[in-house]
Amino acid sequence: MMASAELDAFLRARRVAVIALPRAAGRPPLTTPIWYDWDGSVFRLEVEATSAKGKLLARGPLPVSLTIQSEVPPYRYAIAYGTATLHPPEPGLRTRVAHRYFGRMAGDLYVKQEEAAGRGADLLRTVRIVPERFVTHDFRPEAGVAGRLWFGLWRWLHPVPA
Repeated sequence: MMASAELDAFLRARRVAVIALPRAAGRPPLTTPIWYDWDGSVFRLEVEATSAKGKLLARGPLPVSLTIQSEVPPYRYAIAYGTATLHPPEPGLRTRVAHRYFGRMAGDLYVKQEEAAGRGADLLRTVRIVPERFVTHDFRPEAGVAGRLWFGLWRWLHPVPA
């Protein structure tokens, strides 16, 4: 389990989340990786209005889970459970998220490329998720000092491929 301040720092780090949205009875949830913005109380995501996620959320608020994990051992994860609501595009969100994941220069280039390709901000919708509860786990204490040193050496010798 992660303490509140540790969880906030974990969520603010550059990580890809996986969102799970419920679909019709008998169908598995729509599950997809997604970039996010976290301000300490609300997750903000962007989806295209015509995407499967956008169409599902256009029907009204939906219960969702958002899974965020570390990609290197010893692993950590947080699952946020809450309700997702769809809103008009939030000014500046696309650029803020692009900067989060690419840095300032590459993020600005990404936004310009998206707009040049006809995928302007007007096609996007903002998804807001207010977490109602979190489930977290941090495997670092279980690894112990020797395990953390071993995993640190392993990551240095075997970096995670892009």
